[in-house]
Amino acid sequence: MSFPLEGTDRDQAAQGRIPQMSWQGFLASREELLRSLSLPILSAVVRKDTSSPIFHGCYDWHSAVHGLYSLYAIYQRTGDDLYLEAAQQVALQELVADELRHMASVVGDSENPYGFAWMLALAIRQKQATGECGLCPLAEYAANRIVQLVEELNDETAFTLATVDKHPNLSFGLIHLALWARHMGAPDLHEVAARAVRRWLLDPRLDRALPVAADTTDVSEFMPPRLMRLAAIACVLGSDETSYLQRHMPARFTVAPLTTPTTVHAAGVNFFRAFALLHLYRATGLPRLRENVARLVLYQVKRPDLWRTADYDHRHWIAQIGVRVIDDSYEAE
Repeated sequence: MSFPLEGTDRDQAAQGRIPQMSWQGFLASREELLRSLSLPILSAVVRKDTSSPIFHGCYDWHSAVHGLYSLYAIYQRTGDDLYLEAAQQVALQELVADELRHMASVVGDSENPYGFAWMLALAIRQKQATGECGLCPLAEYAANRIVQLVEELNDETAFTLATVDKHPNLSFGLIHLALWARHMGAPDLHEVAARAVRRWLLDPRLDRALPVAADTTDVSEFMPPRLMRLAAIACVLGSDETSYLQRHMPARFTVAPLTTPTTVHAAGVNFFRAFALLHLYRATGLPRLRENVARLVLYQVKRPDLWRTADYDHRHWIAQIGVRVIDDSYEAE
């Protein structure tokens, strides 16, 4: 299997032997990329790593949620029944009530908002891929928990959650609350997300605390809080804040791939940065942002040592984030 390359391979690309490291090359490669990323996902989702009735693979609960999301997404984009069958073996309708109890008792606050945000994405993808939403009761619970979190915010906690570079990141949760509200046709719920973005993410203190250029450097964690903040503003408020977004994106701003991550979490940051940049591209229409998305994804996929051949700490989750970015790209053409 070959992937688009950069650097000295451009001459070969020009001759048609290797797709360019570009948005068009990325679009042409998406199905192949998804199939490659599926391999560690297929093996991880069926494991018995936790006590969750449904989300028991992939080392931890939230990774199992985005693992199942990935299977539905790959099925929808490739049409290959293999991935649907794998998803259906895990997402058993008779276990939904047990999983809901597990979420309320065992999972609790530990997955709010990150894991619950992914649950919303999963339910949306299940419905779009199959026409049915057996997991919707879990998503409704997750949405209510995120709303509760948002409504209990104060200046201090909102600032902390907006600047955190790990799972509790507020921006990531608000993106998914808005996506769920749109999917459900729930304007009141969307307004909850919009009010939170206006009140907490447009806080001028964050302009100083989260300079976007800081998300182009070496890191130890996976969540890019500066890019994700702008992505949430873009996703939730849309064209109303295009000028704000453009003011906060430096001229010729670009995010180079992190090539030598020093932690397991840092090994996934290229995909998370691409996720945020894709939302920014959709809001601003700036071609350089989509080119940046392509470079990050294509670089990461051609480094299987970061997501497939490495140890289980890497294999259980990183490929799934790549699937998310590729899946989202179908809505950005």
